[in-house]
Amino acid sequence: MKAPLELRIDASYRDLANWTLDSDEFNKFFRFSDGRGIANAQGFRPKSVSGGSTAITDCGFCVLVTTLREPEWPDAFDIDSGLFTYYGDNREAGKAVSDTPIGGNLLLEQVFEQLHNGHREAICPFLCFQKYTGAGGVYMRFLGLAVPGAQGVSSLDDLVAVWRRRGDKRFQNYKAIFTILDDETVTHAWLNEIVSGVTPRKANGCPPAFSNWIKTGKYVPLVTERKVGPRSKVDQQPKTSSEQKVLEKVRSLTPRQFEFAAAELLPLIDPRFIDIRVTREVRDGGRDVLAEYQVGHGDHSIPLHVSVEAKLWNEAGAVGVKPMMRLISRLKHRDFGVFVTTSFFDKTVQAELIEDGHPVILVSGGDIARILIANEKDGKALDRWLDGIRNAAAEN
Repeated sequence: MKAPLELRIDASYRDLANWTLDSDEFNKFFRFSDGRGIANAQGFRPKSVSGGSTAITDCGFCVLVTTLREPEWPDAFDIDSGLFTYYGDNREAGKAVSDTPIGGNLLLEQVFEQLHNGHREAICPFLCFQKYTGAGGVYMRFLGLAVPGAQGVSSLDDLVAVWRRRGDKRFQNYKAIFTILDDETVTHAWLNEIVSGVTPRKANGCPPAFSNWIKTGKYVPLVTERKVGPRSKVDQQPKTSSEQKVLEKVRSLTPRQFEFAAAELLPLIDPRFIDIRVTREVRDGGRDVLAEYQVGHGDHSIPLHVSVEAKLWNEAGAVGVKPMMRLISRLKHRDFGVFVTTSFFDKTVQAELIEDGHPVILVSGGDIARILIANEKDGKALDRWLDGIRNAAAEN
């Protein structure tokens, strides 16, 4: 099998971690005229310029690999906006954020400093891949060509040091925002010229959106229009064993305790949910939780009233028309609702919400698990969170 001549958005390339094997498309692509490829590392895979420094901060380009499934490094790709959130390579407690074996966080520090100082010409291209296991082994899905930063994201927010947790150990890592550019392909020939020492923008075959960003600083993200439609049962359920364990622990609550859990979930979904209060157990008027959602800015904002319905159901029972209409009937003009369940929502109910334009946010069992994991509420931290909910319910 010949090496691919280009990378194409959302195409997958088989990765056998051995470029000499005929069917290893990924590593064959990343072999260049210097006779070398890229390292088989977990996250950052820099490619040095031929005859130059091997320091990661001097690389010609860098491949970023993610599974999008590691709770300690919750990388995220927003396919609608083209934003790619990538966590750095510090994985050890007791170490400085930039003290890593490969030096990925050093590279992040450098490129974002170059971005903030307007030195875009010095910034290397980033090629983003999602690693997954499919039929026949491991594959790399090409997410796109990325550059640091994003339109509307300030220099205070595009690279931030955050505390993460692995088990009971805390460590600091970088959270970086990249933009996937609207460039459909990346050619091997362009990368090969970069490896030979030509600057990315001057190399033949430089992708147009990347070239324009270097020249003007204008981000042209690869955006897609989301078709709003009902989610399947599978899409609403846990997708990993970690998510399943989290949801099972949440299901250990009583129905009344779950109402308090729904209240605690709101600010994890969006911190603009405020003044959250659980209603009395009897005569709640079809609303288990009441809240406000703040819209505006610090000097002028308005509250939107929010009604929340919480249903602790097993995974076999779908939320149907009757409980949903109960919530909708309680919504007044400019109110909106949130329906939280440990189960899933019937497709007919979802379709009616979309067709009629009812302002109700749906949070399924899988959503609950993913929200909690993203907020580091798993393992012992989840146990403590659930104990706090049980105590709050007992006091009311």
